[in-house]
Amino acid sequence: MQYRVITLAAIAALLTACGGQSEFGTPQNDSPDGVARPTLPPIADIATDPAAGGALELTSTEYDFGRITVADEQTGTTYETDVHGYITYPTTFDTALPVLLFQHGRHQTCETTLGQLPVPVGDDNCPDLAPIITPANSYRGYDYLVQNLASHGYAVISIDTNDINDNDGSANAGDAGALARAELILTHLDAFRDINTSGGNGFDALLGRLDFEHIGLMGHSRGGEGVNKTITLNATREQPHTLTAVFSLAPTDYNALDVTGVTWATLLPYCDGDVENLMGAFAFDAARNLAPDDSHPRFQILAMGANHNYFNTVWTSDDWEIHGTANDSHCGTSAETNKRDTPEAQRALGTFFMASFFRYFVGGETAFADYWTGLADVPPTICPEGDSTGCAQRYLLSAWSGADDRVVIDTTPLASSLTTNALGGAITLNGFARFEACTTEARDGSGCGESDPTFTSTEQLLLQWTAAASYTTELGNLDASDYHVLTIRSGVSIGDDANLDGQDFVIALTDSAGRSARLNASAFSAALFYPPGDAFDGGGSRKLILSDLRIPLTAFGGIDFGHLQTLALEFSTTTAGTVQITDLQFQRVSP
Repeated sequence: MQYRVITLAAIAALLTACGGQSEFGTPQNDSPDGVARPTLPPIADIATDPAAGGALELTSTEYDFGRITVADEQTGTTYETDVHGYITYPTTFDTALPVLLFQHGRHQTCETTLGQLPVPVGDDNCPDLAPIITPANSYRGYDYLVQNLASHGYAVISIDTNDINDNDGSANAGDAGALARAELILTHLDAFRDINTSGGNGFDALLGRLDFEHIGLMGHSRGGEGVNKTITLNATREQPHTLTAVFSLAPTDYNALDVTGVTWATLLPYCDGDVENLMGAFAFDAARNLAPDDSHPRFQILAMGANHNYFNTVWTSDDWEIHGTANDSHCGTSAETNKRDTPEAQRALGTFFMASFFRYFVGGETAFADYWTGLADVPPTICPEGDSTGCAQRYLLSAWSGADDRVVIDTTPLASSLTTNALGGAITLNGFARFEACTTEARDGSGCGESDPTFTSTEQLLLQWTAAASYTTELGNLDASDYHVLTIRSGVSIGDDANLDGQDFVIALTDSAGRSARLNASAFSAALFYPPGDAFDGGGSRKLILSDLRIPLTAFGGIDFGHLQTLALEFSTTTAGTVQITDLQFQRVSP
């Protein structure tokens, strides 16, 4: 099944057409008089590309602020680590610079140049005997992103975490370095906050020039868990830092950390062979429910061709084969059908997602807002061969708006999800061969029937049909006229052969006067494809992550959004299939 995702321009064309039926079977220009209609803010079809460097000349300085003692939260073990890294910033600038800090993850600290073979040494004391043995300076691996952001007016700090890597042990012992990483991050921020206030340490040029009201963090792998831990640790301090936005890149989540009080995003590489169960999805799922009144949005990006390592230029090995096989049909580089990104392409996509995230949410550069509405396509520069054809299936964004910008219809709480929604309205299921409320065992992905593994760990509905079926949820005369999109997180279930060509279903909204508008889900989402790759338990990549189906309300014509009565999902477009759904809601977007 080939999916075509309708652009905003196409939606506008539908709405301004002169009569007739749309291809979805409902008149798009026939809105009743005197009723509430939603509007959509101006949003570009293609998101602004942050790939080009800025014109600012840069200064980059290595620093060493001595050593501190850090701790393991679970075992109580303590050890020392260097406070070492480098900072890059514009040489001359007119305004205070927002502060970004990057933390790498767990990697060998000393290696041979042949295949990155690790050499056992203690506590970051690696001799530099190139070309035979060299330090693995992982903190230098994001310089492509450091240079990009600094050239646009940011002070970017990248910190050395090798001492923690030499001490944090396996994931089964202690907290896997989470607390130590957070303590190290806050120590670096403290040092530069003091420099901003008083100068010193060779950085007098930065006196009063750093904007500590706008701070962004990026952590990769265990560093991703480190920045998540920094959020909660920072909140307990007498003088907390103002953390504005946090990007957790291919993170671990061994400690099931709380992520609240900050704009947050995670990127999940589908071909991750190191964190193969995509633990960032667990953190995203948990963050939705931790603080229902939190006004900060949260995002999840599934990158279908990315692996774990290639975001860092020092980590040159292909981690996919730690978990998987070289012959896997999607991720295996020996397979002719593989859809892998090259290291260069992966850094390009990393630049797009991370630079646009920080430039919008930390720097307030509104030119980069469009992608984060979920309604703008990625730029062609991160599509295969620069062509956006089919690129929508390579990057799947899910967005959870802040509390003031959403009304939840259902997040599928298990106790009531088959009968009652979050608004108190009745749920009716008709014609299904099978349906169940389920949740997965996050670490192994089991728990939702045969759809194994499903690494979306929140509660969800599994719906299977072999004849026409429908799911209807009562909205109770809901006024949704002030919202912009209807979103449903959905995925095509593993284990049903009827799903192999992908799926489709109809989404129907009905108002209190009985008027209905119907749209095909596949026209608005690239997420309804069968998960690619070979069987996960056999070293393959096939796994399910539920992703947003996001429909602008302006695409629904002929109904009164001030008085919505029902939302229905109608399964008759295909003769049979199985899908999983959760997180039905109306959301506002803010470009």
